[in-house]
This record gives sequence, C-alpha cells and structure tokens, in this order.
Amino acid sequence: MSGMFYKILFLFVISIALTNCGLLDRGSKDDVAELEPIPDETVLQEPSILIDDDEMMAQSDELGATEYVEIGDRSNQMQSEPSGTFVGQKIGPLREDYVAVLDAFNVHRDDYEEVKSRVYSSSTEFYGTVAAINTKLQLGTTPGNPSLVRQYDQAQRELDNIEEYMREINLLNQKVNADAGVVALLKSTLNKTLRLAGAIDQDHRQLELLEDNTEKLEVDIARLINEITEEISRQAGFAKIENQNLLVMAVAIRNGEQMGTGILNRSFLAAQALAEAGSPDEQLAVPKVNISGLPLVVIRFDDPDIDYEKTLFDAIGTTVDKKSSATFGLVAVSPIGKNEGETRINASKVKKYAERVLRSMVSFGMPSKKIALSAKTSGDVVVPEVHIYVQ
Repeated sequence: MSGMFYKILFLFVISIALTNCGLLDRGSKDDVAELEPIPDETVLQEPSILIDDDEMMAQSDELGATEYVEIGDRSNQMQSEPSGTFVGQKIGPLREDYVAVLDAFNVHRDDYEEVKSRVYSSSTEFYGTVAAINTKLQLGTTPGNPSLVRQYDQAQRELDNIEEYMREINLLNQKVNADAGVVALLKSTLNKTLRLAGAIDQDHRQLELLEDNTEKLEVDIARLINEITEEISRQAGFAKIENQNLLVMAVAIRNGEQMGTGILNRSFLAAQALAEAGSPDEQLAVPKVNISGLPLVVIRFDDPDIDYEKTLFDAIGTTVDKKSSATFGLVAVSPIGKNEGETRINASKVKKYAERVLRSMVSFGMPSKKIALSAKTSGDVVVPEVHIYVQ
C-alpha cells in the first residue's frame, strides 16, 4: 500500500516538472501567437481661453503678408497695414475721417489767412485815403472839392469791401466750427474703439497715435476759432466807428474845412452806444425838451446858406467830452409876423431850418434819441432861429 502511494507521488512530481519545461519552451518565436497591440488612449485637449497674437494675425494666403514695424517708429506705425483683427479693421476708416477733416481745416485756415490779408490791404488803402483827405481839409480847400469827393467815394468803397470780407470771415467761422464738431465726434469714436476687445498691441499703438493727432488738431481748431472771433469783433467795431467818421468827413468836405472825429466816437464806442439804445419802444419814444438856462448854441437864419456846422460841431463836441451822457434839446423859434399868414410862413421856415440842424447833428455821430425837438413862436426874435440846449 505504501509502495503504491510513493509510486503515485513520483508520477505527480514528474508531471509538474514536464509542465514547467513546456512553459520555458514558449519563448520560441515560431510557437508564440501574435498578440494585438493595445491601442493608445486618445487625450482630448481642452481649448484655451487665451488667444495668442499669432492666432489673431491674418494668414498670409488670405490677407497677405503683415508688415511689422518698430515700436519707436511712430510715423511707420501710422502707415502700416491693418492687422486684420476686429479692431484693426476699424483703423482704416477712422484714419480716413481724420485725414478728411484735417484737409478741410487746412483749406479753411488758408482761406481765412487769404481773406484777412485782403482786409488788411483794404484797411491800409482806406486809412491812406482818409489821411489824404484830412490833410487837405486841415490845410483848407474849397467847399465840395471834386478831388476830395472822389477820394471820399474811394474810402467808402474800401470800407464797403472790408464789410464784405467780414461776411466771408463769418461764413468761414461757421465752417471751422463744423470742423470742430467732426473732430469731437472722431475723438469720441477713437476712445470707444480703444476699449473694444479683440485687438493686438499693434492696433492700440496705431489708435493711440491717431488719437494724439486728433487732439492736436482739436487744439489748432480751437485756437483758430478764438482768433476768428476776435477778428470779427475788432472789425465790427472798426466799421461802426469809421462809418460815423465818414459821415462827419462828408460834412467837412461840403464845408471845405476839417471838423475832427465823430461826436459818438468821442464819448463811447459803438458797441456801448448800441447797448445803451434800450428797447425798441424806448427808441421810438419822442424825447421832450427840458429848457433851462441859456442855450448852448443859437443859429440865426438871416441867411438861408449860413455856415453853422463848424461852430455847432465844436460846441457839441466840447459838451460831450465833459459829459458823455449829455442830451440836447433843439428848439425852432419863429418870429411873430405882421399877420397870421406871415406867422405861419415863418413857423414853416424855421421847422425846415431845424430839420437841417438835426441832420447835421446826426451826421456828427450824435444818436437821434439824444436829441429832443420842439418849436415855438416868440416876439423876441426877428428872424428864424434854432436854439440848442443841454438837457
């Protein structure tokens, strides 16, 4: 029995040994079955939320080669090609708007300089003509000298030309103000474009340079507007004053002697006179004569062609120099006739003489609202008289 047990145990050991030898023999290349390779695991890469500059740039086969510029070369940056980004595509139209308003402003500035040169040329001619007339009047000449009349007409034409040129400057002022509005809109658009997403550094450099140029243009336009405004104000005052002086000069040429500048210009500027004119109702109101004391001037019309303007001008001028707000009362005094008909004829004559004196005072530059009119009949006079009172 025990022998049988050992026999079985021996066979079991032998079988195990043979099995191990079989496993070692599987290393032979011919006997080993080919195994399928294990597939590699596919790793999906999540998209990045960051966009590189290269991805933002246009491909060469779509938009052409992109021109890169140095950061320090600002002039090349202004002329560089658009990057093709969302923001870069807006730079071209903005640059065109800037160039358009710059060209318009340059044209308007050149036009202003050209008109201003014409104004100064006409002013030189005007003052030269006026000086020649005044010189002749100062030396004395014949009443209504034809040469002085021609020179007076020339001076009037030059003054009219200046006023026409000022209308052109007013129109240019409106155009330059329109340029200022366009620049303000362009500046606002540039500021908004700089805050847009989807731009590269090159886009911002170009936008910032364009913004700098726009701000400089805005300063130039504001400076020109201030200059034009001052020019308009200065020339308006000049035209007002010289028109008054020409009225006085016409009287001087008619009389053949110098009379000086207009009464209005002695006391205050034309702008102040207009400001003090009051409302239309006040201007239309007829002032009343307030007679007190002796008259400033008495003009006796024993001769219908009596020369009174020089004396009247000097008297009124002296009064206005002392009191710029002075007003005057003009009283037509007619003598009592032998009968009622003659009295009425005298009253009619003296009123015509008073109207002539009134026109003379207005031609001196005295505002008509500062002159009160009145008429009366008196037995103390023998010829028609016009009395001028200081009120």
